[in-house]
Amino acid sequence: MAHLGSSDTEIYHYDACVTADKCLLSAPLHIFQSYMEQAVCNPLEIQTVEKNSKYCAWDILRDSLNVLPVILPTLLGLTLSQLLCQHLPLRSMRRFLVEFLLTALPTVCSSTVTSGYNKLYCLVIGTLITLLIFRYGTWRGAAAKHCYDVGKKPAAITLLRATSYICTGCVILAVDFKVFPFEWRKNRTYGASLMDVGIGMFVMSMGVVSQRAQNLTDMRRVVRVVLPLLMLGLTRTVVITLINYDQDEHEYGTHLNAFFTLGFTKLLGSLCSLLARSDKQLLPLALVILALHEFLLQLGLSAYVMSSANRNNLLSANREGLSALPGCISLYLLSTWGGRWFKSKDKLNYAQFLSKLRNMLLVTSASWLLAFASIFLFGIARVTFNAGYVSWLFSIGTILLLLCSFLFEFCMMAPTGKPTSLPAIVETINLNGLTHFILCNLLTGLVNLTLNPAKRSSGECVAILMLYMLASTGMVYVLFRKGIRIA
Repeated sequence: MAHLGSSDTEIYHYDACVTADKCLLSAPLHIFQSYMEQAVCNPLEIQTVEKNSKYCAWDILRDSLNVLPVILPTLLGLTLSQLLCQHLPLRSMRRFLVEFLLTALPTVCSSTVTSGYNKLYCLVIGTLITLLIFRYGTWRGAAAKHCYDVGKKPAAITLLRATSYICTGCVILAVDFKVFPFEWRKNRTYGASLMDVGIGMFVMSMGVVSQRAQNLTDMRRVVRVVLPLLMLGLTRTVVITLINYDQDEHEYGTHLNAFFTLGFTKLLGSLCSLLARSDKQLLPLALVILALHEFLLQLGLSAYVMSSANRNNLLSANREGLSALPGCISLYLLSTWGGRWFKSKDKLNYAQFLSKLRNMLLVTSASWLLAFASIFLFGIARVTFNAGYVSWLFSIGTILLLLCSFLFEFCMMAPTGKPTSLPAIVETINLNGLTHFILCNLLTGLVNLTLNPAKRSSGECVAILMLYMLASTGMVYVLFRKGIRIA
């Protein structure tokens, strides 16, 4: 959103179309230089803005931190669901509807009508959750003799994935309403916003539950997972072309889309993981790939991708999606390494759990320090998945995983016996996450074609988004109640 001063124009640069000679140079020393004197409006009539020399890495740093208060209301809603609905049967409609309201309403409002009050909401609800945890006395059961059985599929990872699906499912439609904050839209060059988080969180959600491929048998299994994603990507491209649906080619390219990105990331990431002889070697492997990727970006690839160069062949037409793949692979391998480390022990005593939380806090702190350094060295560019973007996304993932582990596994999980069930809405989405995402995409297209969201009022926006969330979540809930898993 543009902020007008008395003599200067201090703004954020989101979704602006620029020419090759005006795009930001990729070398680190140019991050503090001005972007352009005048932007050229794009065909989709997205607002164009001006930049001046006051725009620097400090703005990106601030924006990268401002994303967290938009995501946290969803996680806090799931936490309230766990505290208030645990006594209800897991598959009861009443429980699902209560959890839906506790989770979907703050998710919708935090990205639209109450976006300016997210920090206050997180503070108030966080305080309420703290009081409820102490009231229920879950802390009193924690002792050295007790064992925390987190299982082979830890609740924290399940919650991280569910949070990603719920947030992404909401904002892919919310962005089309005028009440959605303009500064949260995707960046075409450098910057950190809410919409920039989506694809990175999906890559992390995919990697954190994946295993290192060790032989050709594992690769054949990977191919079976990848083929549906590639088919979905191809179908989406064909359908969009046939109905002439508007698609920003500066996001993934002319023909590529998120399904292609996820499919190729899974395939190529698994191939690269064959180079690692143990799960521990995934970390240095990911860092080497990321370093080589950033080196190529600094040599001029980044400037080319962000330019308005002709799209006269298949490679140039899809340069955004193709150039981002090494960064996607690096984030995927980092997430796989983190997931394997997190799941290395499924039964922990009190002291071991505290040690695990401390180690997670150290990893989270180191990740954010690396992200801050990368912002000043390279900036954050989702379009190329550069080192700044990968470190930023990994930092967001680690802090969310730490919160999920602390709140659900440490504070609210029974210290003895089997883990308590997670909220029904979490189990629902975890069972058919990809199906939920596909439904969200289909419903988003339907709403855009029929309801013209850009002209809707704030009240209509909330109503439409709530019905949209209820439809997408409700359909996969029906599958959950029947025990049907599609994808």
